[in-house]
Amino acid sequence: MSIRNCLVGLLSSAVFLSLPGCFSAGKQDSPTPVLVFGIDGATWKMLEPMIAAGELPNLARHYERGVRGVLRSRAPAISPVSWTTIFTGRLPSEHGIESWKTSQSSHRRVKALWNMATDAGRTTNVFNVPSTWPPEAVSGVMLSGFPLSGSHVGGNTGVVLSSSDLDNREISYVYRDNAVAIRTAMEGLTIGSWSEWFDVALKNRNGWTGRMKLRRLDEDSYYASPFYRTDDGIEISYPTALRNAVKEELGQDYIPEGPGWSKHAEPETPEYLLEHLVEVSRLQTGAAAMLADADWDLLVYVNTLVDRVSHPYWAYMRPQDYEGLDAAKAAKYRDAVRDAYLETDRQLGEILAGIDGDYYFVVASDHGFQSGRNKSQYIGTHEFDGVYIVSGPGLSGKDGPLMNIEDICPTVLYLMGLPFADDLAGKVPEEIVATLGHRPDRIASYETVERESSDLPVDEATWDQLRGLGYVDGAPPRRGQD
Repeated sequence: MSIRNCLVGLLSSAVFLSLPGCFSAGKQDSPTPVLVFGIDGATWKMLEPMIAAGELPNLARHYERGVRGVLRSRAPAISPVSWTTIFTGRLPSEHGIESWKTSQSSHRRVKALWNMATDAGRTTNVFNVPSTWPPEAVSGVMLSGFPLSGSHVGGNTGVVLSSSDLDNREISYVYRDNAVAIRTAMEGLTIGSWSEWFDVALKNRNGWTGRMKLRRLDEDSYYASPFYRTDDGIEISYPTALRNAVKEELGQDYIPEGPGWSKHAEPETPEYLLEHLVEVSRLQTGAAAMLADADWDLLVYVNTLVDRVSHPYWAYMRPQDYEGLDAAKAAKYRDAVRDAYLETDRQLGEILAGIDGDYYFVVASDHGFQSGRNKSQYIGTHEFDGVYIVSGPGLSGKDGPLMNIEDICPTVLYLMGLPFADDLAGKVPEEIVATLGHRPDRIASYETVERESSDLPVDEATWDQLRGLGYVDGAPPRRGQD
């Protein structure tokens, strides 16, 4: 992989030199690098028919050349718990992230894959993995995934408003504080079009700045996105210089968490939500892709678009599974979930385009999707059967065994040439070991010292954000209580 294009040639030399791994020595005898591409919520019910139809070319080439099968999740099949199980090889009772209440990196009691790789001296870049905030020091770079305390302000899905609403005291202060900027962005917008991103700020929060954008819905109705914080008060990257480097490359502030789907039942929501989710996802993938051609041993990226779209739009794809669903809306939005898979495959292509030479490729999902059991609630819900693909040198296309989510971490360690730890709950599938022809080395544990972790629940700002995103209900947990 080329050092020459470590940051696509657009970053200043000062920032360039500050990013670990950009000037690492060439590793002529180093093991084959491993790319782990997570697809939150992916199910074979969508992937296999689309691969067969030739609609997912980037996933198809690895599906056809790799071992693939069902990746079974465990209860509770929610993002922070399942992704932490995937990347630690431990069960929730061991790794410590057991619910939304304890869903940040500070709650994890054991090392994750990137810590193990860092300890082994392997350059490791980590992007958008749930439960990686606050960011950790790694031998590479990290951009944290959700939940991130305070990254949204005032409304996690956004609001629908008219120009006159900006004078209404009942509307959130976030939008009243930025009435001038919002009215300016409204000017000249045609129905169905989006404004450019524009700068916003809060009068009662010194130093809190952010970005926002609008979509015109009809003659005097506009969707206003959440206030996405971009000030340095919310630290989302390691090293801290990475955030500005990403901004310079993308030409836009990085948005670590897109809009929520909690307003899925409101009439206007399907009009704007898919498009805005796609735009934020493209920013997140763009950040991962900018380092694809750097020297790295492990690149981890979790794309959350499929999950975010499947929750609010699944019912439109499967109207026969629900009672009383508006037929016109179902016809209009029936392809939204499919479009999310198409977009995810296209974004994968951005990352793969930057990789030269051989590499191992691992696809994993934390769970699958299905129609909700409550036929009057028009959402898709999680199921335990997700997907995996493992492809690369020495492997060929075939159906593999059932894997559990805790098996991904030891499998990636094996592909990297790192030892299996006896205290991991997961295992490397015997079919992969037999095919590659060598057994993993073994050690007792990667846990050389006790990891500092917190038992306190997430703060109120994080809980409010999770509630607005659609993942929790009720009052925030009281800190200091069970």
